[in-house]
Amino acid sequence: MRTAWYLIVVLVLGLALTLSTVSTRAETTNCVPITVVPVAITVQGIYCFTQHLGTGITTGAAIEIQTNNVILDLNGFKLGGLAAGPGTQAIGISADNRQNITIKNGTVRGFYEGIRLNDSSGASLGHVVENIRADQNTHAGIEVNGRGNLIRNNQVVATGGSTFTLQALGILVSGTGTRVLNNDVIDTYSSDPSQAEGIYLIASNALVVNNRITNASVGIHFVGSGKYRDNLTTGVSTPFMGGTNASNNN
Repeated sequence: MRTAWYLIVVLVLGLALTLSTVSTRAETTNCVPITVVPVAITVQGIYCFTQHLGTGITTGAAIEIQTNNVILDLNGFKLGGLAAGPGTQAIGISADNRQNITIKNGTVRGFYEGIRLNDSSGASLGHVVENIRADQNTHAGIEVNGRGNLIRNNQVVATGGSTFTLQALGILVSGTGTRVLNNDVIDTYSSDPSQAEGIYLIASNALVVNNRITNASVGIHFVGSGKYRDNLTTGVSTPFMGGTNASNNN
């Protein structure tokens, strides 16, 4: 019996060490570290944070991605802009008319928009924003425009309070074929209650699945076409507007 018990202990310890190793590997280390902001990324590749970073800029972007095919891993760290105050017009992480941008694993706090991947030319596609905590951004937590983009597993909290605009949007997307999956959008607010919306889509053929929206004037608002299912709302005046209800929404 003692031998069997010893073997069980060894197996458990081995499993714990294996899980620890897997967790450690989840951090991106083979990357170009970003150590100061504002900064522009001009070369394709993998970039990462190795510490918390912050800025008090009121315009422009803390991180501007000026090329395609970039992965930015915050590695659990924070990009902060609260020092600029509620009148800020600065963006946390920005890219215009780019392709295949991935932003993941960290906090973006206190900007006019936490993340904005913009598309004014119709060229943007293939973006991924995942595992981001976007909190205390004054206009929008996450904005992604273009074709075939994916916004998943994010937490968007306390969006609103801008002195520049009344509109507050937790997640804002536009374009074709966007997926908005498994996000939590909490406390989107404005002094004009009609201007506070959890997930706002100016899109065609979008899918919005398994999201949870708390405290907003509108939970999920489609301007255009798309389907939504398995979404929950609470504290929302108008849970759903537009789009096609594909069942199991509440």
